[in-house]
Amino acid sequence: MAAAVRDESHRAAAEAVISRSIAVFALVLCAQGVDDVLDDLPGLAPWWDMLFGGGAAITILWAAAASVRGRVDRWALGGFAVVIAGGLLTWSGAHPVPESGPPWLWHVLSLATACLAGAAGIKGAALYAVSTSILFALVRHSPSGGSASWDVAAEDAAYAAMVGIAVAVAIHAIRLGAERADTAEAHAVAAYKESAGARAQLIERHRLGAILHDSVMSALVAAAQAVTPEQRCGAARAAREGMRRLEEYAATEPARSPVHLVELPSRLQAVAENPAFLPVDIFSALPGDSPLTLPATVADALLEATFTALDNASRHSRASRATISIRVVGGRLRVEIADDGRGFDLGSVPPRRLGIRVSIIQRVVGTGGRAEVASVPGEGTKVLLEWVVEEQ
Repeated sequence: MAAAVRDESHRAAAEAVISRSIAVFALVLCAQGVDDVLDDLPGLAPWWDMLFGGGAAITILWAAAASVRGRVDRWALGGFAVVIAGGLLTWSGAHPVPESGPPWLWHVLSLATACLAGAAGIKGAALYAVSTSILFALVRHSPSGGSASWDVAAEDAAYAAMVGIAVAVAIHAIRLGAERADTAEAHAVAAYKESAGARAQLIERHRLGAILHDSVMSALVAAAQAVTPEQRCGAARAAREGMRRLEEYAATEPARSPVHLVELPSRLQAVAENPAFLPVDIFSALPGDSPLTLPATVADALLEATFTALDNASRHSRASRATISIRVVGGRLRVEIADDGRGFDLGSVPPRRLGIRVSIIQRVVGTGGRAEVASVPGEGTKVLLEWVVEEQ
């Protein structure tokens, strides 16, 4: 069945990976520190439990819910980092009872740094890691933080800071790589379009060259070789025809003869015989004496779109055969290219992939036709091309 193409860049995919990784990181760290949290709760002031303990739980759950949808919720991640910093600042006042071990906040300091990296970037996360590690060392040295020696306090603080900064650097690297990939693909798309424009110009030069060779040069040669009055008249007619074709070319496009539908099977057969393509069967329901025709530009678009469809099937589908069906229904030419391959999810094709969007759909629509690509994983792919036909 047909499906809309999803707009997804490398950066969007990277953000989904980052949000889900932070959620998993939070789950692991919270699981490790749950015993310390339960041990510390009785000695903490109720207002602190509600404000900072509750705030930490709400914001991290909010961020985790966003990660399920593949989004980085910067407000939730930043809020968690702020709550943890605030909890450290007020820890001694909310926990006057001496402790024998580190506060439970130690388990989530690196997580808070990772959250801030997701919300504000590497610079803000690094500054946060350094400042909170210093604050934690002071708390760790105090009675409410376990009365640790300065060496132990510094070691615990440095560990939390290093883990947090390492995760922040990884997040930054993922984003940077995704941005560079998007930039490279944007350049590739621009180069593709530029190449297509150059190809169109080359085709036009070839058309003009054909006119000059077939009409103008022929007329000049005929005039130079003309001896009899009849030959001179013939050269003059040839010169007038050459001038007419040049004027016609300058005014619009060079005139090209319409293509009769009865010629399509043989032209499509020539396309299908490419040695790089999988085997192709062609079925035509066109009457042998049909007067219907296609404009030359439409015939070109049909052959080029068919080439792209067969090329995609040969390279990506793992199909054993393909078929091309040609028929006229209600005054419309319908050409269907189908394969028996593995199919794919159309919604997973990003816009930067041009084989379907540009080489098939836009090419056909640009000549007044209609194109539809239908595919289901495990059921092959069908490409339908349609144009209105008329009698010559």
